[in-house]
Amino acid sequence: MKMNRRYSTTRRITLHTALLTVMIGVWAAAGGCMESSRRTLGQDTLSRALAVVNNEPISYDSFMTGYQLFLTQWDRFIGNDQARKDEIKELLLQQAIDDKLMDQEARRRGIQVDDNELNAKVMQLVSGIVNNDREGPRSGLSDSALSAWAKSLQRRLIHQKLIEQEVISRIRVPAPEMFRYYQRFQNTFTQPERVNVRHIAVGSRTLYNRVMAELANRSNFVDLVRKYSITPDRLSDGELGFVERGVLPPEFDAAIFPMRKVGSLSSPETPVQTQMGFHIFRLEGYQPAGTLAYRDAIPEIRRRLLEEKQSAAFKEWLKELRNSATITIDHQLLAAE
Repeated sequence: MKMNRRYSTTRRITLHTALLTVMIGVWAAAGGCMESSRRTLGQDTLSRALAVVNNEPISYDSFMTGYQLFLTQWDRFIGNDQARKDEIKELLLQQAIDDKLMDQEARRRGIQVDDNELNAKVMQLVSGIVNNDREGPRSGLSDSALSAWAKSLQRRLIHQKLIEQEVISRIRVPAPEMFRYYQRFQNTFTQPERVNVRHIAVGSRTLYNRVMAELANRSNFVDLVRKYSITPDRLSDGELGFVERGVLPPEFDAAIFPMRKVGSLSSPETPVQTQMGFHIFRLEGYQPAGTLAYRDAIPEIRRRLLEEKQSAAFKEWLKELRNSATITIDHQLLAAE
């Protein structure tokens, strides 16, 4: 039967994010969920197509895996509310259809993610995200579960490439539009007082006095950073960049924010001392609190407008994919328990 319902793309995107959070990292649970489904429904039902997208089926079997995992993950919010379960099932199916359409479009356009790209992303997840147990593969998974996790991740990366190529890369933010935006929302482009400083940290008061003496004799600050400093910012010649109050330790703020003239040094008589040692600061730039000038606000304006346009552009692009597709749904099978 022909699909004749319209759904909010934004709602589906949000739900898709939640579903991916469930699916990635908990594939080991899939076997148990499917065994439970098979005890309730016959094999003939499980093998049937719940939906067909351009002659490609979405099997009831695979769909129920994701649906059961979603219910398990969000059980405390869903409970036994059947109306909510039905709504979730319908929304998940719409997302599955969107995924199938993106699979097909990616193949049509020759978009792929090779093993090197996939391995690089896996390493990124393992080193950066797996520690909080949200996206990375969890310990104790079988080889088949890890393979399923990697396949799901590869699919996500292909979809991201497709959306970047077909949607995001085509969005334009003309300069006149940015200026109009600035005029309309100028009061939102404010910044606190900020200072840009370089930093030298040494391990003793004796060495601190030596560095201050060399600075008094007009030694180059960056040369002294490279020669004496013991903190990681030494690798960037002591550059801390523009910072506002509260970003650095309070004792740093007390030393750097009274400075106004570029080239000024923190007080030699009252050195800043922490557990790391003694600290010397040189002012590289000062920006008072106030409203950003248009030229300084351009990066933020562009970011905001791109964010607004991306949502609308993605929605329209997905609508076009759906309008050009042949989609049928077995609503009777969808309602089966």
